[in-house]
Amino acid sequence: MKVLILGSGGREHALAWKAAQSRLVQKLYCAPGSDAIADLAECIPLDCCDGTEVAGFCAEKGVDLVIVGPEGPLASGVVDVLRRAGVRVFGPGQSAAQLESSKAFAKRFLVRHRIPTARGRACTTLEEAAAALESMKFPLVVKADGLASGKGVRVCPDREEAEETVEDFMRLKTLRAAGETVVIEECLSGPELSALALTDGKTYKLLPHSRDHKRLLDGDKGPNTGGMGAFAPVETGPDLEAAIRGIFDATLAGLRADGLDYRGVLYAGLMLTAQGPKVLEFNCRFGDPETQALLPLLDCDLVALALACAEGRLGSAELKVRPGACVCVTITSENYPRAPMTGRPITGLEDFSKGTDLLLFHAGTARQGGRWTTAGGRVLGVTAWGPDAATARRRAYEGVSRLRFDGMHYRHDIAGEIMAIR
Repeated sequence: MKVLILGSGGREHALAWKAAQSRLVQKLYCAPGSDAIADLAECIPLDCCDGTEVAGFCAEKGVDLVIVGPEGPLASGVVDVLRRAGVRVFGPGQSAAQLESSKAFAKRFLVRHRIPTARGRACTTLEEAAAALESMKFPLVVKADGLASGKGVRVCPDREEAEETVEDFMRLKTLRAAGETVVIEECLSGPELSALALTDGKTYKLLPHSRDHKRLLDGDKGPNTGGMGAFAPVETGPDLEAAIRGIFDATLAGLRADGLDYRGVLYAGLMLTAQGPKVLEFNCRFGDPETQALLPLLDCDLVALALACAEGRLGSAELKVRPGACVCVTITSENYPRAPMTGRPITGLEDFSKGTDLLLFHAGTARQGGRWTTAGGRVLGVTAWGPDAATARRRAYEGVSRLRFDGMHYRHDIAGEIMAIR
């Protein structure tokens, strides 16, 4: 098969690494890809959010399967264009992808199908937002409706901060169109869990549960980021597992009832409250950096699974999980997430082997004059496997210690408290 991966970050590097191992793949492309991904796939300078451009490339090269990495192509309708052109795609169409691209759509979906979530309301005007703040108890969460690269959610402990956030999003338009509508909801408490499933719209197969660390600084302090690290698996007891499956059962039933064709990854960000798991948000693709911690645990062919989802036959496919645990530590540039410094030389990359127990996934790097330099906010993801979580964590931080660049930053407490939820 000829396979095209859309995207260019650390998640897509991990997807390319796993896809390159597939017995089905004859030729692997990535658009636009990166200098690191170029070691695994032929990188094509396409706009991955332009469906016509991507479909034209697929027709020219005879691409058999497209795997969508980031949310942008899903929200812009690339999948719909490709499917109309007869290309098999691992990823939901634009209408179903509103579960991620619109917080208001997702909230209405959750309420309509009686899926556990926080109480809240969507507001399209400043007056509606003011009324919502008046009627609800603090703390509250204010969410921008649209895609905002991890910057569209703020926990507001009091009215002053909530009003300031509404002002930023709706009047000042600091997130542009993403903040024109906001969702204001109660603030849930409890540990978070990333529950990801592969689905063909009819059935689903859960991946190992994982946890992402979103805050910049140790102790879950500082601003939200795209993700500072992740670990998997998070062990769950039978009651919690049944409740999680109940959420996925209801979500797939709701998608079918609403006439939404969903084939790809369904990612439920859950808060494990005292009343049971509740959905914080949906993502319609692999998480980043959860993917870097999950894919090394898959003891099966990712491309075969993606193809089964695209063709509607996931029920007969096999998903096998390797025993043990994985920990991914994200290394970022100075001044991330505000205005990261780039162009700084990186040393120590040559110390990483080509094995599967210690892996280096490039998120924001570039080759310049024969050396690697920083080229983004999140720069590298160091992923380690171990027979247990403690060993995986130790190996990951040993890997981090080999790397150097000016302004290098990372958290020291990724997977510091391994969750086992019963």
